[in-house]
Amino acid sequence: MKARPVQRLRLRLPAWAGEGGGPVLAHCGWRAEDGSWHDEGEMALAAIAERFAARRVEAALHPADTPMRTFVLPPLTGRRLREAVLGAVEPCALQPVEQLVVAFGPRDARGQVPTAWVARDTIGGWRALLHRHGLPVRELHLPTAFLPVAAEGATAWPIERWLIVRMGAAQGFVHWLPEGEDRALALAAQAGDAAPEAIRWLDDEPADAAHWSGEGWGWALPAGEAASEGMAASLALPALGWGALALVVWLTVLNVQADRLAARGQGLKRQMAARVQAAFPDIPVVVDPLKQARQHKDARAAGDLPTTGSDYASLSQAAASLLAEVPAGQVQRLDYAAGTVRLRWREGGAPVGEAWRALQARGRERGWVLEGDAAELRLGVAAGDKAAAPAAQGGP
Repeated sequence: MKARPVQRLRLRLPAWAGEGGGPVLAHCGWRAEDGSWHDEGEMALAAIAERFAARRVEAALHPADTPMRTFVLPPLTGRRLREAVLGAVEPCALQPVEQLVVAFGPRDARGQVPTAWVARDTIGGWRALLHRHGLPVRELHLPTAFLPVAAEGATAWPIERWLIVRMGAAQGFVHWLPEGEDRALALAAQAGDAAPEAIRWLDDEPADAAHWSGEGWGWALPAGEAASEGMAASLALPALGWGALALVVWLTVLNVQADRLAARGQGLKRQMAARVQAAFPDIPVVVDPLKQARQHKDARAAGDLPTTGSDYASLSQAAASLLAEVPAGQVQRLDYAAGTVRLRWREGGAPVGEAWRALQARGRERGWVLEGDAAELRLGVAAGDKAAAPAAQGGP
């Protein structure tokens, strides 16, 4: 079959899982000479390379590989701005910054700098794999880059359990959506003060391929040698001087944000929790955003988090449902370890008597195993049929 000549070919890549796992499937869209976009669906990379002869190939990373945050930074330029960005990213990343490729967009009038980062191994792996299939790329785009700019408000597109949102020429974010969560409310919570009044949901336009048609994003993650050499060079700069500046900038921003949080109360706390869940989507429920983010990062570094295929997903859903059953403010901390979610009660917050028995009854109905005392509640998911789950034991 003769390859179809196209002006531009765009790919939405799956989450990076390493090489050697069989054919890699990617979503594919292409632009014709008249400027119209066409969705080709999901295809193997080898089939894409065989079917299309593209003048230009562009690829966007999966949102699971590419955290996106907006940081409020002073009006710095050049090398100082880059060091400030690295200092802001470091507390949010799950890896040392030396192992990351970091990119950022222009600072807006409110001092906001859109930022994204990805593991350098992921960048290098995709670059090699795409080149090997005859799909060379100069840079890897962010998930939001292919979405069109809305005339007003924002455009949004769901990918699996992720919500991809573009707000203006260079601003956007990705947000992991738990099952059953209202996507409009999730978008508003994540966007905070910048929440748009109008949202164009591109998946409500099935006859169109608008989710491929975005232009003018302007910043991306380098896919060439600069992805490793450029980062190494920037980190080889005088670390003490620039690191101190980045630390001062970050602490200043953190203090400003803390003052704003105190003034805005519970509404802004919910926004902060939503941002933590966007950065760490496998945290089941956010109770104490800063503490949980720190604990989660430390657990990742130590290799203590559960792997794919564990009971973590079931326990996450159970923990979320359980917190809906108890009054707000009673839970102080939530941890996962050895197949059990532990909810640490605030002093005097443990349910007793009829409240505890009612919680047990609802747990049995849903297949939970509950054990507890006055200090904490331990939650597990019964094996086998949930309807036949064993009764909870113990009580505070």
